[in-house]
Amino acid sequence: MIMKRNLPFDCRSQGEVCPAFSHCFNTDGSYICDCVEGFEDNRTHCQDVDECLTGSFTCPNNSSCTNTEGSYECTCDLGFSGNSSLCLDVDECLLGLIQCPNFSNCLNTVGSFVCECQEGYQGNRTHCEDIDECLDNSTCPEHSKCINTNGGYLCLCDAGFSSVDDLCVDIDECKNTELGELCTNGTCMNAIGSYYCECNKGFWSKGTECVDVDECSDSHNSSVCQPHSVCFNIPGSYLCPCNEGFILNGTECQDVDECHDPDGTPCPEHSLCNNTAGSFFCLCSPGYEPISLGCQDIDECKDNSTCRFDQVCTNLPGTYNCSCPLGYHEENQACVDTNECEDSPCHPSARCWNTPGSFSCHCPLGFAGNGSWCKDVDECVAL
Repeated sequence: MIMKRNLPFDCRSQGEVCPAFSHCFNTDGSYICDCVEGFEDNRTHCQDVDECLTGSFTCPNNSSCTNTEGSYECTCDLGFSGNSSLCLDVDECLLGLIQCPNFSNCLNTVGSFVCECQEGYQGNRTHCEDIDECLDNSTCPEHSKCINTNGGYLCLCDAGFSSVDDLCVDIDECKNTELGELCTNGTCMNAIGSYYCECNKGFWSKGTECVDVDECSDSHNSSVCQPHSVCFNIPGSYLCPCNEGFILNGTECQDVDECHDPDGTPCPEHSLCNNTAGSFFCLCSPGYEPISLGCQDIDECKDNSTCRFDQVCTNLPGTYNCSCPLGYHEENQACVDTNECEDSPCHPSARCWNTPGSFSCHCPLGFAGNGSWCKDVDECVAL
């Protein structure tokens, strides 16, 4: 704007003839005061023009106009940097100007940035916390267990199931050769998530195995075997062998009479066999006593009281004999001398002399001999 003055002065006059922020131009007989660029005449002085207010400014995109005295400045907006002709976005994430919370990523935006929580986390610019996906029952498929992890989760199929296309599918253990032979002594039957065993006779099912039924245990029928036998459990069954001394006769255990064994008595010589239920015992016969290997004769004559004092004890196999000594005989429970001469034991020609317990024979005079024989002595020949 031009300020015109028709005063008798010119620009060379002493003192300030034009206001501040203007130029003085001489004219014929006067002068002109012209406000400098960025100012305008308000008829009293040169007033600053606010280009930012009037819109008479040229600033690049993403910048702001700031009025200055006589001019203006273009300042890049927050998040941008450059000069008056160009303002470019500042990548705060790349320059490391931003500290995002843990478990988040810095994402640059035009003029700014965003701290975005990583997948599996939720929160705001100050913190990101783990999302517990397992709180949602639909997170994992049926027949599985959800396990929450930092920023994620795991779906573990239950035992007896395997993961197929994000589903947990039942494993047919009965057809799975990697598991080896299942249900020994039975038949494997598949079930949802498991299997069970249909066991053969003599076995009972313990879920996934067939266990032998111990028919001989106290918890089962104690009379499973017949009397006089012992129960022996075997896989899938049992045996009832008769006790020693018994023999199976049909379905019963019958006592063996060892004393009537056709091969001979089991007892040693000089003993008596006595049969008992399931066994036998041997008793030495009267007059015999047991020793380690059998029975031996008892010598009753070793005892001086076995016979009377006047008798002679003679030991015999299994017994003994009390008799009067030779030359004596029993008479009224006493041993008395026997008069052998009564029976003429001598030669008819001899004389018998009885002695206690014995006798003697003597040939008469004129005979020679020992009394049991006597021969006439021919004295004529002798002379």
